[in-house]
Amino acid sequence: MPIHYLCRKCRITYSKEQFTQNKFCTSCGSFLLTTFYSEQTLGKLGNPHSSPEGSFDEKVALTRAAESLRQKIGASKEYEVVSESEVEQPKGPSFENWLWSFEYDEALKLEKKLLEQYSGKDLEGALSGKVVSNQQGECYEISGSCASVFKTVSFEESRRVIISDLKVIPGIGPVREQTLKQQGYKTVEDLTHHVLWNKQAREFIKMIDGKEINAAQNWLWRRMPKSHPLLHYLAGFCGDQDFAIVDIETLGLSERPIILLGIAKPCKTHICTSQFLLRDIQDEPSAIWALVSQLQPKLSLITYNGKGFDVPYIKQRLVYYGLDASLDNPHFDILHFTRRALKSKLKDCKLETVEKYLGIKRDVNIPGALVPRFYDTYLRTKNVGPLVAIVEHNKQDLLTLGSLFSRLYEEWNI
Repeated sequence: MPIHYLCRKCRITYSKEQFTQNKFCTSCGSFLLTTFYSEQTLGKLGNPHSSPEGSFDEKVALTRAAESLRQKIGASKEYEVVSESEVEQPKGPSFENWLWSFEYDEALKLEKKLLEQYSGKDLEGALSGKVVSNQQGECYEISGSCASVFKTVSFEESRRVIISDLKVIPGIGPVREQTLKQQGYKTVEDLTHHVLWNKQAREFIKMIDGKEINAAQNWLWRRMPKSHPLLHYLAGFCGDQDFAIVDIETLGLSERPIILLGIAKPCKTHICTSQFLLRDIQDEPSAIWALVSQLQPKLSLITYNGKGFDVPYIKQRLVYYGLDASLDNPHFDILHFTRRALKSKLKDCKLETVEKYLGIKRDVNIPGALVPRFYDTYLRTKNVGPLVAIVEHNKQDLLTLGSLFSRLYEEWNI
């Protein structure tokens, strides 16, 4: 039975020779998946690189559009290498779309070292884990735990801080808040007796005392920036083990496969990690499903730029595979908090820079921008060495986010 390569989005098939030249669909840019066709099916499809339906003019137009898209993809850069002699780092839509030239050189040396170190070794020998299966297929799971003190504030402390800010009530700004406090209304609870603000104040207090974290987040998002400390203090509404730290590694910034999905859960004195790795691209739906299956509605997500990247990316890939899963959990994107708390102390808010501030040192590290390169090296060479660096990079991201989430409470002047 012949092997061909299918774009699940466009339903266009490619031959092995075409896949060798370009692993992405020339029409939409999605990664191609291995599939099998009988001779009868191939006969119906005709040329595997042509659409089974459509007139000649439509095919010509599609070819031209595909060529245009291919040129745009080829011209685009997922990252930029910056010389240390440059005064400022480049500015772009992604907070991590550049890296210093010395980081790039060190990463290439590491890649070479890992290829030599793990030559001839299999995945199980390099990364202790197991193959897991679900209704979407199989992937490789790597589990571990690390001693860590993950702490948040208590509900009582959260409540005290939040209700002491009268600006949470619509219609109250800084000037009016000052006037009300001079009149003796020190907290939102005091406002429940105010002739004008009592209704909204009672509604807010009821929501706070009910620990309605989703409703409280939505309320505060309408009143304050996403970086406001009060949104961080909402973590006090959650139990110590009601958090899921999430971080993903992808082959690009959009419409490329997710190659590794990591989740960490605080467990008393430890943080327990689970990472779902793609041995090949065909494992992607199973790996995604393995992650989302662990995200019970009660869990609050902790991410770094997860609102802008990780969660939308996972949703995009779920749609690509025709899968349905809810990812409407409460969400603490601590990139926003980090920028607010540390922007005056750091040259940038890349996670590696934040780690230096926290005193965290990585034993094995690659810049996040180079993860696609390392994975592509693994696919081409079948050497698992580059995967070791990717898995370690992702695991350290998870652990750092846990430490950073706790540390930020020390940075607020409240």
